[in-house]
Amino acid sequence: MTTMLTSALISLGIFSTFGGGLSLYRRFRRQSGARLPDGEPLVRQVRGASARVFVERDVLGGPKSMSINSTRADLSMSDARLVVSTHHGRVLELTRDQPGSVRCTGPRRLVIEGARQRADGPMSVRAELIVDDAERWAQEAAARLGARQIALAL
Repeated sequence: MTTMLTSALISLGIFSTFGGGLSLYRRFRRQSGARLPDGEPLVRQVRGASARVFVERDVLGGPKSMSINSTRADLSMSDARLVVSTHHGRVLELTRDQPGSVRCTGPRRLVIEGARQRADGPMSVRAELIVDDAERWAQEAAARLGARQIALAL
C-alpha cells in the first residue's frame, strides 16, 4: 500500500514539475517574441491577453490551420511596428510596409489581421484578443502604422 502511494506521489511530482516547466517555457517564448528591436521605444504593451489565432496554412511547430488556436498573447507597439506573440513565438508583425487591419469588434474585443511571410509566399493570420482598451489600440495602430480600421457601431 505504501509503495503504491509513494509511486503515485512521485508520478504526481514529476507531472507537476513537467507542467510547470512547460508553462515557464511558453511564457518565455511569448515574451521573447514580443520584444521590440533595440532602440525602439515601447508605446503600448499588453501581456497575457486571452487570444484566438487563425492561420491560413499550418505552421510547423506552430498554430494549425482550420482550427481555433486558443492561447495567451503579448502585444507590443512602437512607432514602427505592432507585434503579436504567443507561445509559438512571433505570430504577426504589422509595420508601415505591411499595415494589415486592426479593429475593435465589440467591448474589449480587438481583431488584428495581416500577412506573415513564408518561403512559399504570404500567409494570412488573424488574431482575436480580449484587451481592456481595444478601441484605443485600434486607433493608435491606425495613426502610427496606417493600419486599416473598420468602424463598427458598438
